[in-house]
Amino acid sequence: MTRRPSRMEINNLETPYEAIYHFFSSFTLEDCRSNLWELYERYVMSYSAEGTDHEGASSILFFYTHTEMLIEAAWLINNKRLRKKRGRINKNHK
Repeated sequence: MTRRPSRMEINNLETPYEAIYHFFSSFTLEDCRSNLWELYERYVMSYSAEGTDHEGASSILFFYTHTEMLIEAAWLINNKRLRKKRGRINKNHK
């Protein structure tokens, strides 16, 4: 089996923290929630026309909920790191 390089490797990001920072440099938490909801909504709307089964709809809702929590957790981690970094910068400039 061929190993597919990760998107982080392709974009020269060395740590997960860098990936999180770059993500939230492009999207606010509200953008993320809105875009995720739009993806979910479009999935449900397009598949409801085709008669999505209950299990499929339940599965995508479960994924949506956990993806939203994952994004929120990453946002909290990123903000905590930024506050610590700003605190260190402020201490060094005093």
